[in-house]
Amino acid sequence: MDSNAYQLLEKFEIIAGSPGASDLTLSQDVSIITTKNAKYKQEKLKFACNLQSSNLWKSITTVVLSKNTSSGNYQDIVTVLLDMTGVIANWHNSTIWHLQSGWGNRADVKRAYVQPVTSSSGLDFEIPADRVECSDEGTYRCKITGVSTTSKALDKEKIDTVTLTVEPNRIDQITILTQNPQPELIYNANDLVTLSCNGEVGNPAKDLRWCYRNGGNNPPGNFQGWNKDDDINKGSFIPFGCQKTQTSTLRYNVSAEYPYREFKCETAYDNLPCGHSSIISSNITIFRYTSPAVNNQQSDDTASGGVIAGAVIGSFVGIILIVVIVYFVAFRKKNEGETYRTKEENGTGSAPIDNTTVYSVPHKERHGDRDRCDENLISQHPPPPPHPHKQELHYAELDIASNPPGIPPPKPLKPKPKPRTKKGEPPTEYAVVKFV
Repeated sequence: MDSNAYQLLEKFEIIAGSPGASDLTLSQDVSIITTKNAKYKQEKLKFACNLQSSNLWKSITTVVLSKNTSSGNYQDIVTVLLDMTGVIANWHNSTIWHLQSGWGNRADVKRAYVQPVTSSSGLDFEIPADRVECSDEGTYRCKITGVSTTSKALDKEKIDTVTLTVEPNRIDQITILTQNPQPELIYNANDLVTLSCNGEVGNPAKDLRWCYRNGGNNPPGNFQGWNKDDDINKGSFIPFGCQKTQTSTLRYNVSAEYPYREFKCETAYDNLPCGHSSIISSNITIFRYTSPAVNNQQSDDTASGGVIAGAVIGSFVGIILIVVIVYFVAFRKKNEGETYRTKEENGTGSAPIDNTTVYSVPHKERHGDRDRCDENLISQHPPPPPHPHKQELHYAELDIASNPPGIPPPKPLKPKPKPRTKKGEPPTEYAVVKFV
């Protein structure tokens, strides 16, 4: 008790009577109420320091709530007393929050008085959940001093403990510590892969948990806990604010039986089974390498497809050739029996033109067609009787290129027959077909 408290007690003793020997009553006469276990940032903290038997008290001097420190000493948080400054009419209950505690800005006081002495005398306040701090966890002492009904000094105290439960809310992605990690997470059977997981484990701390399920099943099975403890290195708990963290590793030999395995690293699982949707977890899937199988059926289908494609292309080309041949034959039949005039007849050559000479153009290598053409032409259009003084000259016997009758041209000209321009006769069209 500080000097101010002793002075107040001395003043109060004058009124209440001088006490004799110290009368230390049992701690059951004082009650302390605390939130023994609260979820950090989720539940409020409640503190109360009260009289348990008010009929033993004639007056109360102070009510003090203190907290144990790391050194083992108690540090006062708040003191409730009767302020007897001035005349008696001005005495009043007063609450003093000690600055070093910092609680005054966080507490919501429900009740705080020492006079008059009733069953409600004492201290009652709360710390809202969003104002709770990690340092609020610890051991607290409630101490009440005053005068008994027998005018003896009373000094009573009671101790209680507050525990904060900090829930984990973070877990990092599982990483691979293998020397040559594969970005596709594909490994050969029996390869050793080391998985690492880091996350919050709460306070009080609880180990990270490894779960897995085998792939290749349809539907996939349920997750189950890894049953080989020797493969797991749990790591130590590291304080991190109100939390504690842990890094755990799992050594896994890639299964030759299953195409893949899915792993989960879980925290805040409590009594829930592996893979529960409400658990905070991180997952990773390790695949087993499988060599691609040769698909003979696909090869046969590819070969058959090539044969079919070749047959279609061949058929298409054949149809085109047939169309061209038919067109050529029909065109030739259409133009049978026509006669032509040469350049010399049209006056385009250098040799003099004899208007009385008639030239016929034979079909190359097809004299039979030419003869038939001439016969049909004669039957349809009989030629005029020959001039008695002019001789018919056949084109086959005429060599204009080598023996021109006039001035020879600078270069030999190959005769290019042109159709006659007689009225009523259609022009002749040529077609060339080249077979490769």
